[in-house]
Amino acid sequence: MLRVWLVLGVIACGSRPAAPPKPQPTDIDPGGSHREAVAAQLAPYVEGELVWGVVIGLYDAGKLEIYGFGKGPGGKSPDGKTLFDLGTLTKPYTGLLLAEIVQRKEVELDAPISDLMPTGVTIPTKDNVAISAKHLALHSAGLPRQPGSLTARKPPPDPYASYTEDALYQDLITTTLATAPGTEIAVSDYGIGLLGFALGRKVGGGYALALKTRILEPLGLTDTFLALPAGGASHKAIGTDDNLEPAPRWTWGVLAGAGALVSNARDCLKFLDAQLDAAAGSRGVLRPQMRFAQEAALDRDGDNESIGWLIDPAGRRWYDGRTSGFRAYMGFDPKTRRGVVVLSSTATTLVDFLGPIMFEVLDGTAKPPAPAPTAAQLATYAGNYDFSGTPLTVVVAGKRLYLEGPGEPRHRMAPYGERGFWIEDLSAGAKFVLAGETVKSMVFEVGGKRLNLPRLPTP
Repeated sequence: MLRVWLVLGVIACGSRPAAPPKPQPTDIDPGGSHREAVAAQLAPYVEGELVWGVVIGLYDAGKLEIYGFGKGPGGKSPDGKTLFDLGTLTKPYTGLLLAEIVQRKEVELDAPISDLMPTGVTIPTKDNVAISAKHLALHSAGLPRQPGSLTARKPPPDPYASYTEDALYQDLITTTLATAPGTEIAVSDYGIGLLGFALGRKVGGGYALALKTRILEPLGLTDTFLALPAGGASHKAIGTDDNLEPAPRWTWGVLAGAGALVSNARDCLKFLDAQLDAAAGSRGVLRPQMRFAQEAALDRDGDNESIGWLIDPAGRRWYDGRTSGFRAYMGFDPKTRRGVVVLSSTATTLVDFLGPIMFEVLDGTAKPPAPAPTAAQLATYAGNYDFSGTPLTVVVAGKRLYLEGPGEPRHRMAPYGERGFWIEDLSAGAKFVLAGETVKSMVFEVGGKRLNLPRLPTP
């Protein structure tokens, strides 16, 4: 509803959240050369109460560093063994499974995905173009982000839990493609989940067994799972929302190939080590398949994509992950043989900035971050702001700022940069404008538009 208030109106009051325990940094490499630089970049996240727990993994030409901040299982600091949901960061593993199956000549990359489905199951087409495995891996199949049956109703806390094979087949029958396959890229968990499901059918035994036997076991990824083993829960971080409240866990169901993996920083760094080894020309286990999954697939300069990764203009391969309670990032640079892992048990988009920043830490070019605002600074922003005749109220609760409006729950305004704040639920930014030392207005940026909200006089 707050989106409606920003286009028509906005939000109101909720109960005051409990402050989290004071986060304490830890690491498994006390002598790590980047320890202080990493801690400096994490300080605003910790002091501003933006994350409950986060682990940073660095790979520098074979040298590993792992640093944990905040709270993990049992109230202890998270470390390299703490398990996090990877969410959509599962995609590079699904892409590697595709590469492995293609190189075995069990599947052709450009063959219709319908060839891998049961007889009678309808796969949508557009302009007489059939969806291929390559289209699904590149998010260019024209499929929506989620299946229609999940978007047609209010999503439950665990939206994929009851999503069955029969539900997938029914959605495929009723889905209309937005564009012809291969013409446009639009991120689709539906598409990657369908790819994983189809590959599992081809190998036999389903996606979980295919990924385990073809990818995880050969690479020795003993702490990467689709289902937690006995005793695994004691090492598993609890996911939280942007207000640091516990969030329901997503279990993904038949779309497991899009986001069901759980792993830790040690295993993620092991995966990056293998990727960098492959990029250097090694012929070790799964290395040729990794190189194939790393190859740029689009005929263009700048940002690119492969069947396993996104590719930035510098040539770094990367991907990120998201669920209702977690954010994750993994990336590597074949030229410098450096890699970064970020695992967070808080679902805030602000975590996404940490991946590129950690590459700057490794390069020695990272700039000092803007410090988290103090309670006194936050207090200067409190007050009423005029949104086209509707008063919106900014309130302070401890170290946190909230936005309230008529008839709506309050929403967290998470600090980033200088006088900048992020509102996760709205995918909106806000910045306070000063005249001298006095707050004059608040500027919203949402949906590509800027909205200026003058501050109202104090009654």
